[in-house]
Amino acid sequence: MITNPAIEDYVTKLVSARSPLLAQLEQEAETEGIPIIQLPSAQTIRLLLMLHRPKAILEVGTAIGYSTIWLAEAAVDAKIVTMELDEERIQRAQNNFKLAGLSERIELIGGDATKGLPDHYEFDCLFIDAAKGQYRTFLDLYLPKVRSGGLIICDNILFRGLVAAPEEASKRLRPLVEKIDRFNHHLMERPDLETAILPVGDGLAVSYKR
Repeated sequence: MITNPAIEDYVTKLVSARSPLLAQLEQEAETEGIPIIQLPSAQTIRLLLMLHRPKAILEVGTAIGYSTIWLAEAAVDAKIVTMELDEERIQRAQNNFKLAGLSERIELIGGDATKGLPDHYEFDCLFIDAAKGQYRTFLDLYLPKVRSGGLIICDNILFRGLVAAPEEASKRLRPLVEKIDRFNHHLMERPDLETAILPVGDGLAVSYKR
């Protein structure tokens, strides 16, 4: 949590009720320790997509499909390609897409997202929410596939607030915190992107591709 805990709790409670399926996935994630996007971040992304109205979205990091369903419900005309490495989570996500009635709009690609995609893929929006230490790799691989005027959204870029106080990170986490900090600076300094960092949830970076 990177803001006042009372404010975070207040904003979270203001998010509209989700579908029974999303509520179920939230419970599963909490019980099993599966990382999913925080509600204030999901609601922010929902609004951005409703305004931007993308036709093709790439999500790097599917997990059990929770955020993918949020994306699909927000961008009702979009085809979504989502990438996941873990086989057990792939099966669960596919089942969840079927339960949500979204299977026809979602293409789930299993495997290592650092290996890239074939040349024919193009997108209007890129959402990165996978291995935090690989964010720069994901950006370098997939930004060329985002059309001019597209959105790039990255989650967890404030990483519990530790990017602002790396000395408070454990010895194990500090290299990751430093990588995320370098990634944030890279985003802000790229001439082909206009980026804002939002202290929502665990931190969102929202970029516009010039």
